[in-house]
Amino acid sequence: MPATFKALVWFITGSSAGLGLALTRYAMAQGHTVIATSRNPSKTPELVSEVEKSGGKWVALDTTQPEEQLTKTVQLAESLFGRIDILVNNAGMSVLGALEDIPSADTVYQMQVNFLGPLRIMQAVLPGMRKRRSGVIMNVSSAQGVAAGLACGVYAASKAALEAASESCSQEVAQFGIRVLIIVPGAFRTDFGKSNVSKQIVPSEEYTGNHPVSARLDHVTRLSTTAMGSPAKAAKIMFEAATGEGKVGELIKKESLLRVIIGPDCWKVVDRKISELRRTTDLLVDVAASTNF
Repeated sequence: MPATFKALVWFITGSSAGLGLALTRYAMAQGHTVIATSRNPSKTPELVSEVEKSGGKWVALDTTQPEEQLTKTVQLAESLFGRIDILVNNAGMSVLGALEDIPSADTVYQMQVNFLGPLRIMQAVLPGMRKRRSGVIMNVSSAQGVAAGLACGVYAASKAALEAASESCSQEVAQFGIRVLIIVPGAFRTDFGKSNVSKQIVPSEEYTGNHPVSARLDHVTRLSTTAMGSPAKAAKIMFEAATGEGKVGELIKKESLLRVIIGPDCWKVVDRKISELRRTTDLLVDVAASTNF
């Protein structure tokens, strides 16, 4: 490692699988210190050992726990190495199904896991970052957070909320030397779609058979083996985005990018959404201008 190398302290939620695990391992391989988290560390003792042998720590964290407890967990993590340089809000789950069929309790839980939890973690790490006048907050969204598809309404809403909070926060904390990044991944070969991280609401009769909701739910259940995205390659891009290293990192610094689109499938979805917004704004330019006093 170069003489000027400085190990950064990462705090990564949802480290036990998927993109979180891939990023945890990549950051450790680059010589950085990782505070990894999961809801039940006892279920993955081999991963806990792997992180701690590298000089990191593993902390139990559930994004749905009460705000006070969540804040204390983050403060405990921060005290382990005296700081958190990079926060990665990666932990999440999905509630999928036709919007009409989703119970209110599942909607509330979805927002707690994917939005309120990450929001509170951001609020807990910001004082330390602001005091040090440095830090990176990386929030993992989804292509659905930009362009919602069918059977993903509630999940998409949770990611869209995270995107909005991230975008606003990025403007608020820039003067403190803190960067906020939104990672927008497409389909990757992770546990997404499996029962441990995804709850599929059984479609009512109107949404079964040939209805596209059923087809979409079937498609999602196969993503862990059929998705084209490599978590290891995504981790490399996420690492470079956070550290400013490599081609991706240099591009983000030079162009002051807020979002990092990962996966050609995601790029197509986002590009299609942009085209539709452009069509809408072009068609309604006169309507929009007609409402002033």
